[in-house]
Amino acid sequence: MTTPMDTSDGALFAGRYRIIRRLGQGGMARVYLAQDESLHREVAIKVLADRHSDDPHFIERFQREARAAARLNHPNIVQVYDQSQGGMSYIVQEYVEGETLKDLIRRESPLDPRRAITIALQILAALRVAHQQGVIHRDVKPQNILMQPDGKLKVADFGIASAGGDTEMTEAGSIVGTAQYLAPEQARGLPVGPPADLYALGIVLYEMLSGRVPFEGDSAVNVALRHVQEAPEPLTERNPLVPVALESVVMRALAKDPRQRYQSADEMGIELDQVRQGLPISDETAVIGAATLAMARPAPPTPAETMVAPPLPPREAGPPRTPANPNRRRLWILLIVLGVVLLAIAAGVFAFTRGDTGGGTTTATTTTTSALVEIPDLTGQTQAEATAALKALGLAVLITKQASADVPTGQVIAVRPNPGGRVPPGTTIELQISTGPNVVAIPSVQGSAVGTATAQLEALGLLVSTVEDVSDSVAEGNVISQAPSAGVEVKPGSTVTLTVSSGQQTTIVPNVAKMDIANAQNTLIAAGLVLGAQTEVNDAAPAGQVVSQDPAAGTSLPAGGSVSVVISKGPATTTVPSVVNQARGTAEATLSSAGFTPSATEQATTDPAQDGIVISQDPAGSSQRPQGSTVTIVVGRYTGSTG
Repeated sequence: MTTPMDTSDGALFAGRYRIIRRLGQGGMARVYLAQDESLHREVAIKVLADRHSDDPHFIERFQREARAAARLNHPNIVQVYDQSQGGMSYIVQEYVEGETLKDLIRRESPLDPRRAITIALQILAALRVAHQQGVIHRDVKPQNILMQPDGKLKVADFGIASAGGDTEMTEAGSIVGTAQYLAPEQARGLPVGPPADLYALGIVLYEMLSGRVPFEGDSAVNVALRHVQEAPEPLTERNPLVPVALESVVMRALAKDPRQRYQSADEMGIELDQVRQGLPISDETAVIGAATLAMARPAPPTPAETMVAPPLPPREAGPPRTPANPNRRRLWILLIVLGVVLLAIAAGVFAFTRGDTGGGTTTATTTTTSALVEIPDLTGQTQAEATAALKALGLAVLITKQASADVPTGQVIAVRPNPGGRVPPGTTIELQISTGPNVVAIPSVQGSAVGTATAQLEALGLLVSTVEDVSDSVAEGNVISQAPSAGVEVKPGSTVTLTVSSGQQTTIVPNVAKMDIANAQNTLIAAGLVLGAQTEVNDAAPAGQVVSQDPAAGTSLPAGGSVSVVISKGPATTTVPSVVNQARGTAEATLSSAGFTPSATEQATTDPAQDGIVISQDPAGSSQRPQGSTVTIVVGRYTGSTG
């Protein structure tokens, strides 16, 4: 006997999904292939691992993945269909047949540069949609890129995505994401935006083109520190076949300062497409990419701050330029990079000497540190209390709202930047305030037109899935039923499945003409129809045979409909008049008027009284025959005396 949440092969999971087999298991969840019994399609079900089933952190991450991915609809993003509403935590999503990009890299790296660019452009298409919806993936890596046999890919696993006002998963002192693909600001636990995802994609491109990630280490913390402090080894040293322009694009994506990276997926995609077409990249990308490589051994940072390459000034429009000599352009770039590095070293030396003059001089480090304000932990306080506390410290306040089923309305859910950090006076601190549970009561749309029902549900932030079924009682295009049913409270982004009427089930009327009534009835039953009215008529057809039917053969009729038939009683009969002893002409007229066809033959006679007189007839007079039947009469013909 199976339970509603049984995941064994063949079990009916959650009352709807027939488990086919287990696909695999990660550190967070088990994944199963199943058949959706309602929509007749294969799906993948991610079930939170038992060891995490009571951990609010992992449950929130699981719910976060469903919420974030359900908002996104794009061919390069794995679609989420359904999620748990209580009890065991699970997500039902699109099943993608194929392998991960990590599998492809292990088997075939280094990839051809054009192929790597094609893959990256598809990932950027997915990130573009996510970023436009305010969703930052935060865990872009080859393991989360699903490759289909036709070469198309889908981005999966938004489990730690930052979706607009959703609660941050980053906690003080913790690193969220996969160490080998972390942006420096993400490794430091700072807020992240689209440049963090583009940094991770830069790592993925680096790995596709070289077969290895740029930073490796004995522990996740060690790798994270390398992201913050070190520059990657030049791609062209690991793979000489990588074009210099492509290396520059990757290195700009890997810039330590997120302000120097690409700011949008479109911006990075345009330059990758330029490289693919053999067109020149922007001067900004060339300079920032070269600067990233040149900072492989940066000068020691001052105690007060870390030096970064300054942002480039905007370019002024000018007349079209002829293509520059590549060697001269690279020399120009190297000169700029060298200048930036020399400035950084000079600034470091100046700051160091300023801080070591002895006596009572206050160092830059001491001055900066003493001016900073520690951010207090205000979680659980009311908005008014938290605001007053921050203003008392000389900090500005930004209020954002977020639904929460755990934090009472009006109280602080989270503080950004994270409590414990130190910031200058006047810094704006974000207080995320709870608006209470964010649930929607599903309205009743049963009987409504599907368009009206869909609009009503989508206006509440719900997703709609439809499946058709025949109905004898619900008009075509109207909703037969809904799941979950009306009144159930769910989170926005949940899926409501509508069963929509396709009208009555129809069948084609078979031809039963010329059948006897028994065979006609059996033929109609086999077609899902019934024998209707039966009318008998006289007909030339044999008695008991179907002469005609209504509706005619080939007509479409609702299942269970009836077919009326006309049955032959045989031809109509009438009494044959007796015409014996009548003159031939009179006899023929009498038979014709009675509806018969006379046929005369002559017979020799020696009796002159029988000359021209009907001697006999067949059939005999007073017998019953069908109208139109032939009556043969024998007419005497006098031949004279026999003597």
